[in-house]
Amino acid sequence: MMRDTPARNDIPFRAREMSKKKPKKSLKAFRKFLVRRKPGAPHVEPKSLRAKRKKPKAKSVKTGKGVKAVKGKTPPGKTPPVRSVLATPLQGTLRAASFAARKHMGQKRADGITPYFSHVARVAFVLSHVFGVHDEELISAAFLHDTLEDTATDYDEIAENFGEEVADIVVLLTKNNMLPKRVREREYEMRLIAAPERVKIAKMADLYDNLSDRVTSTKILKTTQTAERLLRAFGPLLLTREGTGAHARTAQLLVQIRLAQPDTTGGPHMAL
Repeated sequence: MMRDTPARNDIPFRAREMSKKKPKKSLKAFRKFLVRRKPGAPHVEPKSLRAKRKKPKAKSVKTGKGVKAVKGKTPPGKTPPVRSVLATPLQGTLRAASFAARKHMGQKRADGITPYFSHVARVAFVLSHVFGVHDEELISAAFLHDTLEDTATDYDEIAENFGEEVADIVVLLTKNNMLPKRVREREYEMRLIAAPERVKIAKMADLYDNLSDRVTSTKILKTTQTAERLLRAFGPLLLTREGTGAHARTAQLLVQIRLAQPDTTGGPHMAL
């Protein structure tokens, strides 16, 4: 299917220019807003302050065999600390799943029955099993993508536990609740269009799950309209095999849903 040539005031045209720009100051302010923005969120000391604090000198202690070991370090022949053994990308993804399950505990999907954690787990599943993505940082971010928006979690907590790269992806996937709803939705979509391709892929996994989950819900019309806008905007900007593959699979699902639903828009659908 041939794409319509976008007008100069259309989203894909502006997206090409926006994708080359650096994050705006408003995004930096949003990231700052996400730090300790809710009462009860744990305080995490900023890295800048931790670096300035002088670390105590390591003390040497004598072992039973007369071998000197530095306190806090593993003596020769001993098992290394658990943290260093588990400091791998895969273990980080597993910890992200557990972290998200705890944070979303007690929350339900719109049906009032399904645990909310099922959504983020399904998004991670779509990324790895439907889109074929093996980027473990991105899969970790998929598990965490709603923690800033829907739980008492802040940016520093995610950065401390999973690294700033994962935390920055989660920020880009989070709506800015400082803005009015209509402005918030528009700003969120434009931010996704300007985001790196891996963030777009994560958002398409989110769209894929929402389309699948809401196919019999009254929310399906709004969900399909949002998916159409974003897929149309993302299309010209995707350069990798993972990106184009994710776009094709999400577009295919959207077409199947559209064919099964009556046309209530009164006009033709957008070309994807």
